[in-house]
Amino acid sequence: MIHEFMDKLLKIENSGTPVAQMIGLGARDSLRLEAGLCLYGHDINESISPIEAMLAWTISKRRKEEGGYLGSDIVKSHIANGVLKKRSGFIAEGKLPVREGAEIFNKGTKVGIVTSGGPSPCLNNTGIGMAYVDAPFNKVKTELTAVVRGKEIPIKIAKMPFVANNYYKPE
Repeated sequence: MIHEFMDKLLKIENSGTPVAQMIGLGARDSLRLEAGLCLYGHDINESISPIEAMLAWTISKRRKEEGGYLGSDIVKSHIANGVLKKRSGFIAEGKLPVREGAEIFNKGTKVGIVTSGGPSPCLNNTGIGMAYVDAPFNKVKTELTAVVRGKEIPIKIAKMPFVANNYYKPE
């Protein structure tokens, strides 16, 4: 049934040009990275709180106040006392992609680790990524260095999403 649907969808044309094409995980990864969205097992996992991940907006006000869910004590503590690290976006200088696992430094001191990274098709293949960076260094425009295969790559902390959303909103 799904194969029949896909065959029909792929045969639809507009002025001789296909309106749909198949894509793979690389395209999905580029899209979610440009949108600043987390991928479980990379940017978020059971050891990262929603506050560290900059996802506090996903918890309702009532749940933040009342708690009562798995991990609520940690979330309440992080809201009240702050966190040591935060998920941050960055833009890399040059063409070498800064990928998951690259360490981030400030003047020789390790201050973070990359969780996702790659070229942004919408930004002329500029290198973008997400990392967990120590709280004092996670401010937008902070200049840091990522080490990729022994080479230092200048990066700058940037606001996410990297590409503004353009969601369809009915009138």
